[in-house]
Amino acid sequence: MCGIAAIWGKGEIEPMTRILTHRGPDEEGFFRDGPVQLGSRRLKVIDLFTGRQPIRSEDGTCAIVYNGEIFNYRALRAELEPDYRFATQSDTEVILHAYRQWGRDCLSRFNGQFAFAIYDGARIFAARDRLGEKPLYWARNADGFYLASEIKALLTQVRSAPRIDESFWAFDAALAPDTMFDGIYELPPAHLLIYDGQNVRIERYWEIPKPDPDAPVDEDELVEELQALITDAVRLRMAADVPIGLFLSGGLDSSLMASLARPNETFICRFPLGPAFDEFAYAEMMAGRIGARVHVVTPTAADLQRDLETIVWHLDQPIATASTISEFSLARRAKEYVTVVLGGQGADEIFGGYVRYLLMDLEREVGECPELANYHSLARFFWRPDLFADPAARYYHLIHRAEVADPLRQIDRIRAYFQAGRSLIDCLGLADIHLSLPSLITMNDRAAAAYGLENRCPFLDHRLVEFAFRLPPHLKVARLGAKIILRRAAHGRIPAAIIDRKDKKGLVVPIQQWLDGPLAGWAKELEQSLAARGLPLPPSAGRGEFDRGRYSRICLELWFRRFFPGWHA
Repeated sequence: MCGIAAIWGKGEIEPMTRILTHRGPDEEGFFRDGPVQLGSRRLKVIDLFTGRQPIRSEDGTCAIVYNGEIFNYRALRAELEPDYRFATQSDTEVILHAYRQWGRDCLSRFNGQFAFAIYDGARIFAARDRLGEKPLYWARNADGFYLASEIKALLTQVRSAPRIDESFWAFDAALAPDTMFDGIYELPPAHLLIYDGQNVRIERYWEIPKPDPDAPVDEDELVEELQALITDAVRLRMAADVPIGLFLSGGLDSSLMASLARPNETFICRFPLGPAFDEFAYAEMMAGRIGARVHVVTPTAADLQRDLETIVWHLDQPIATASTISEFSLARRAKEYVTVVLGGQGADEIFGGYVRYLLMDLEREVGECPELANYHSLARFFWRPDLFADPAARYYHLIHRAEVADPLRQIDRIRAYFQAGRSLIDCLGLADIHLSLPSLITMNDRAAAAYGLENRCPFLDHRLVEFAFRLPPHLKVARLGAKIILRRAAHGRIPAAIIDRKDKKGLVVPIQQWLDGPLAGWAKELEQSLAARGLPLPPSAGRGEFDRGRYSRICLELWFRRFFPGWHA
């Protein structure tokens, strides 16, 4: 975990970099060459003694600042050593020499989570990892070009104003490349950026490949391949010169990781909501199997009221999901014992783990049943009118968080992921990877960064993602079962009670109980304060026990107070 910053033009690199101290509490460093300045704040994870950044090439032509980990850096270093002299043991220097050797094509060789900026004397070359595990933002004005790990660093150099797009209300968060700060942009995952002192060029360098419909399918071989990939993904992410722990939920994904990583320390969040919502027994079962300690965190309503504004500051933009308080509480506790934590993010998106996958797959089967073709109109009377007609619209109505003025715009955004040549389950996974996963990844990154941790997610290894998207859909979702192949791969590695359980709820945070109970006055004051700003606000979606629209308004008002306290429409 590090914080990086870059300037080409007028500006001061020190305040940009030092506002990122939480991301890298161990070291700072700077580079200057004419109009170009680079800054770094470093958390020591690999090469504790010689990896200080920025790192310059031995001939002085290139310099790099970098946030993340290249997990296959040792193999790449061995490939580069005949042609380059290495002064450190760090993966940072491997990236620098890989760029010198292969140019932009170096990105295809990296297995990792990364965001970096290289200045080569003629341009800044910046890139972000394939799934966006590490953040990168940029801005440009008459004074220059600015790049940083977090938006707050850019705000030390550029002016901005609120930009509240409907995507915030629909999806709980702004969607890249847009942000909620006018004139500030997020570099999307799997993209590179080149700035030559005049122009900004942004290009995609990786996409999830489409499956080959003619590829032979041997299910037993696919299970074995998945087992080998997961094992290697975890092995690579265990490389560190500091202690490693794991966030354990009691579900399939984190339990499988625990069986492979076998950490000494595990961390779980639980709430006293009754046995139907308590995952602790399963987490304790898995921890006992591998001989790990279990550290339990139970955030309270008072914690939410005390911490939420600070959490919003760390996030830079409000992310209105209930699990923010649990993620930050887990990170706070984990830092007492470890410096690196493994997380299970990504498995649901790539292996079909959400309930909406089961529901839409069932609806697809009903829609394709010739015996029921004459009853589609009747079915639409009981369900939504988009049933059987437009899967993108159906997906939107299943996931949207609040009613917006122009839902068709959001549905058009989704429609790009429902592509010819892909199964419905793959299309749903693509949509989730682009629309909902980014905010979850951001939350993981910022929670870890807030407490000087490094978060690693083996299921986001790009090899696993590519593997998952060439699977036939029945190995993900079938007969009202989810993550079929992952369960098969887990047999013999974790208890059958975890593999076969039907009661997995996910982490249930009692936000609604808190907002209706001990935090009712606090919530009402924040909602009234936001309404007084004159911003057009959508009504609540009115679905389920957790009013996401209400929580979005609370988070948005805290965001205004932290970043634009005097703003009114």
